[in-house]
Amino acid sequence: MGLSFDIDPHWDIKDYKILDYKLDKHKDNKDNQQYINAGHLPQSLTLYNYFEPNPMPDSIDYIKSHFSNFTNISVAVNYFKPGQYMPFHYDRFTAYKNYYNIKQNCDVHRYMIMLEAHQQGQMLQINNTIHNNWIAGSIFGWRNNDKHTFFNLGVDDRYAVQLTATPKN
Repeated sequence: MGLSFDIDPHWDIKDYKILDYKLDKHKDNKDNQQYINAGHLPQSLTLYNYFEPNPMPDSIDYIKSHFSNFTNISVAVNYFKPGQYMPFHYDRFTAYKNYYNIKQNCDVHRYMIMLEAHQQGQMLQINNTIHNNWIAGSIFGWRNNDKHTFFNLGVDDRYAVQLTATPKN
């Protein structure tokens, strides 16, 4: 399985829009502070998250079924309102590795499953590649220390499932 592919969007977006999201920010305060020092507004460096073990829409099982080559699968739903974005960063996977008792040097993958088609001003950057013009069901992934960011510089909300997993041996 590559780090970018599509699945058929067999879900109802309404099931994701009604979740009880919590305001969150990137966990590395050093990354956040670098952006704030450069003039970015702290309230822009945020997103809304909804994590397991909270009850998930039934279609999460369908999404997970496309990742049969992985284990330790964990999902969250990310919701970005217009004007929200993340600092360019890499994931440390600290809570994930602690929860699943994963060694620090283990290969960890993260995938974003786009729940709706791209809207103007929404961009995902992974390393030096900017992704836009996705369709509902487009999946983009990265591993370990790959740097990435998401921007919602448009006028429409963006919903995506964030799936984290380790490859099966």
